[in-house]
Amino acid sequence: MATRKVPQDAGMGIGLFVSTVTHLAVFLLLYWWGGQHISLPIQETYYVDVVNLPVADPRSGSPVQQGDSQPAPSPAADPPPQVLPAPRADKASPPKAPVRKDTDELQERIEKLKRADEARQQEAALARLKARIRTQGSGRAGMPGKQGSEAGSDYSAYLKSRLEDALEKTASYSSRSPEVVVRLFVDGDGRLSRRKTERSSGDRAFEISVLRAIELASEKFPPPPGRSAYEGVFVFRPKGITAAQ
Repeated sequence: MATRKVPQDAGMGIGLFVSTVTHLAVFLLLYWWGGQHISLPIQETYYVDVVNLPVADPRSGSPVQQGDSQPAPSPAADPPPQVLPAPRADKASPPKAPVRKDTDELQERIEKLKRADEARQQEAALARLKARIRTQGSGRAGMPGKQGSEAGSDYSAYLKSRLEDALEKTASYSSRSPEVVVRLFVDGDGRLSRRKTERSSGDRAFEISVLRAIELASEKFPPPPGRSAYEGVFVFRPKGITAAQ
C-alpha cells in the first residue's frame, strides 16, 4: 500500500512572518518619531528673594507672602530693647523714719506711765510708813522711862501696830463687815500666855485669819514695861485694829 504525503501550507507561515516584521518596523518608526518631535512639558522652579518691606514695629517681624511655605528670613539685627529707669525707692515705698519715730514716742509714753505708777506706789508706801511712825510714837512702846497708864498705853499701841502688820498678810473674810474682839494676856517676858475671843460677828473665815495674825505677831512681842504682866483688848476689823483699855 503506498503512503500519501500531505503538502504543508507554506503560504500561512510566510504571511505570519511578514506581519510580524511589518508591526516591528511601524513600532520602531513611531518610537523614533516621538523622540525627535514630541517634547514633554518641563516644570521649572523659580526662587525669588523676598525683600523686607518697612514695617511700623521692627520687632513684630516682616510680612510673608501668602502661599510661601518657607518662613521669612529674620532681620539682620534687632535694635536693643529700651530699658526704662528703675523707680526711685523713696517714691515707691513710704519713708521709714516717721514709723520709727512714732514707735519711739509710744515707748517713751509707756516708760513715763511706768515711772508715774512707781512714784505713786512709793508715795503710798511712804504715807503708810509715816502713819505707822505717828502711831508708834517717838520711841519704842513699852520702853523704860514711862510709868503707869502711859507706859501701858504705849505698849498697847506697839502691839496694835504688830498685829496690823500680821493681819495684812492673813486677812480673809466672807461677810461685808466682820468684827472680832480678842483679849490678850502677855507675861513679863513678852510671851503670849493666853488669848480669849470675847465677841465675833460670825464670820468664821475672818476669825481664823485673826487667830493666825495673833500667832504671827506674838513671835516678836517685847517684854511689857517693868516686866509686869499685860492684859489688853483689841477689836479686829478688815480695815484696821482698835486697842480698847
